[in-house]
This record gives sequence, C-alpha cells and structure tokens, in this order.
Amino acid sequence: MLTGPAGLGGSRATIDVTPLIDVLLVLLVIFIMVAPMLTKALQVEVPGRAPQGLPEGAASPDVVEILADGRLLWNRQAIDRSALPERLRESFAQREGERVVFLDAQAAVPYGAVIEVMDLCRRGGAAIIGAIPDSAAARP
Repeated sequence: MLTGPAGLGGSRATIDVTPLIDVLLVLLVIFIMVAPMLTKALQVEVPGRAPQGLPEGAASPDVVEILADGRLLWNRQAIDRSALPERLRESFAQREGERVVFLDAQAAVPYGAVIEVMDLCRRGGAAIIGAIPDSAAARP
C-alpha cells in the first residue's frame, strides 16, 4: 500500500488489477475458442472421377471452348459470340433431356471473359454449365 503525504499518516487505497486481468484472460480464451465456429463457409459438392466416354446411344454434349486470344469454339467449330445463344437453342431443340453445356477455358483467359460466355450460354437456354478441368482439356 502507498502511504499518504508525509505528516498525515494516513494510507491511500489502490485498485487491485489482478482479478480484472484474470477476467480479461478468460474472455480472451472464450473468444479464441468461439471465433472458428463463427466462420461461414460455402458448401461445395465436388464430384468424383466419372468414367471416361459416353453411354451407348447418348448424344455428344455441347462443348464451348474459349481460346486465349478470345475466340470461341462450339463443338470444335469457330463461332461468333452473338451466334452462340441461337446455336445452343437449336441444339437443345433437337434433343431431349437436360440442357447441359460444358465450358473449357484456357488458363490465359480472363475471368470476366469466362463469365461473359457463361451468360451467353444461359441466354441460349443452358440449365447446367459444367467446367472441364485442365487435365481433361488435352483431348485428341
């Protein structure tokens, strides 16, 4: 304890900070334990490896490729961006089942260009747009 000014002989009270520090440390430990539980994550279902090839009698899927220079290929044929939605509509009208398009973009293609082509596919009636991974892109 501290003593008062000389001559008065009284004592001066001080605040004991030990309990305050204990409470702060407990709160810190609780925060550290609870913080990881508060993170929100996007649940993504990653498909496993599918068998190679198409089943017997199945129509070949529509594949839209985006080349590094910005050109588009639809089923390995050059196509103008404005013609892609109409070509997809015609393709979907000729067959039954799900309207699926596979998108194959080279690594040098900007993200915005990929999104633009995805929008064109949606305008063409695609219900599902699948991405082709780089390892599968090396087709003969």
